[in-house]
Amino acid sequence: MPNIPAIETLTNQNVRQQLADGGFARSNLFQVSIQDGWGKNEDGNETPFINYLNRVGLKENYAVDWNATFKRKLAFSCSDATLPTSSFATGEVKTNYIGVPQEYAHTRIMPDIDFSFYVDRDYKNIMFFEAWMDFVSGGSQMGQYDEPARSYYRRFNYPKHYKNENGVYITKFERNYMTDGATSITYQLISAFPKNVTIVPLSYGEAEVMKVTVTMNYDRYKVYRTNVGLVSILPIDLDDIVTLPVV
Repeated sequence: MPNIPAIETLTNQNVRQQLADGGFARSNLFQVSIQDGWGKNEDGNETPFINYLNRVGLKENYAVDWNATFKRKLAFSCSDATLPTSSFATGEVKTNYIGVPQEYAHTRIMPDIDFSFYVDRDYKNIMFFEAWMDFVSGGSQMGQYDEPARSYYRRFNYPKHYKNENGVYITKFERNYMTDGATSITYQLISAFPKNVTIVPLSYGEAEVMKVTVTMNYDRYKVYRTNVGLVSILPIDLDDIVTLPVV
């Protein structure tokens, strides 16, 4: 008979000993940050997506200044987020052992995840994601607002230009995040781009804050666990733990 673990008695004392003060993690303490990470052109001096946001004729419509202020606005505006998950696609083998079917993993699957952002009264949060979607599809060589309806067409951009390779982060922290020894985890999405943009339905009745929900696709993710005073990094796709001092 195997050595079955004994039943643990649940008390305030042993919960604090095992989980420390504060107990379990809370789901409402997080931050989503979108930073630079879009692919550059061939000479590496310019970023086509940022150039698109600043293009004459489109700048007045999108009205998005991609700077530190707007990045902070996006971070503060994110009301809902989903941490990345993954699963394995498997194949079944029935011939290795008589009467014993077995499954083996062959592909790791990364499902799309959703973010919801509050919409500011200037609608810049909506326009940023609309601009990103427009850039992906490259309507009429990205001059779609000046083209007659009959001559409009789409020519999609290269993925390296519209995918944000390493600038989308989801950080989960706790109330004590500024104290010594506090722990947080950060998920970094690799090669992310918006796959779907949905705006909250409009209706008469009680006023609610508008939201825009963005479904993001990504190739993979990395997860980092961080301690205050010492940053311990464990990327999912690496075997070694890399420890870096706080700068």
